[in-house]
Amino acid sequence: MTKRDLSSGMSEKEYYETRASEAEFLSWYQKQDLPKYERPSVTADMVAYCFVEGQMKLLVIKRRAHPYQNRFALVGGFLEKTEDAYEACIREVKEEVNLIIPREKVEQLMTVSSPQRDPRGWVITIAHLVYLPKEAIEEVEAGDDAKEVLFLDVDFKKASCSLEGRELTAEDFAFDHYQIIQESMRRIQGRLDWNPTFLYLLEEPFTVYEATDLVNTISSRRPIVSNNFLVKYKDFVEEAGVKRVPKKKPKKVYRLKRDI
Repeated sequence: MTKRDLSSGMSEKEYYETRASEAEFLSWYQKQDLPKYERPSVTADMVAYCFVEGQMKLLVIKRRAHPYQNRFALVGGFLEKTEDAYEACIREVKEEVNLIIPREKVEQLMTVSSPQRDPRGWVITIAHLVYLPKEAIEEVEAGDDAKEVLFLDVDFKKASCSLEGRELTAEDFAFDHYQIIQESMRRIQGRLDWNPTFLYLLEEPFTVYEATDLVNTISSRRPIVSNNFLVKYKDFVEEAGVKRVPKKKPKKVYRLKRDI
């Protein structure tokens, strides 16, 4: 900072913010007591759905350790310095349940920044929707943070989760994960007509009948018939050949367009 700057009444803070180089500013900034902001930790949590034999399933873990020991939690974890939230999702799914998922099957859902949401301190979470293949039911394995890996039954029409016939409440879940799950169902239903990424739950290529079954499982409205699926979703899917079944007429199959 020069004598001229001092004589003009310019403060040190103003000088480094407006006159110094960016490198000089950053060096000065790191040494100051002020401005100093609280730095929250950041996690990525995943509402990971799976569609199996006409039933929506939700992947959760039973927490092995405190906080919320023995409660259900979404798969997730803290971001590392070298990754973004999407990369953290993919890594955490691999670490905790031994599954590798492609980037297109992960989409951001919401950010939750309530200061008191985690008893360990200020932890912001970036929640994501994750669409798992039906094979996930057989392939998951518990990782370090999981005492047990489970698939809950999900009823989109009732906005409820259950395990072995018992409907779960917010008290059964860690943190605010129950509320995040509720928001995920609202989000998928709200975008049913104009952004049907939920079709990633189907094994590609899929038939019209398989897709109609999924739509009717998610939708809280009047069920659609298979003949109306292409009328409703023709702008979002494309033909991907035919599916041949012995002694039956070949059926056209479809996939979700990658640019939706």
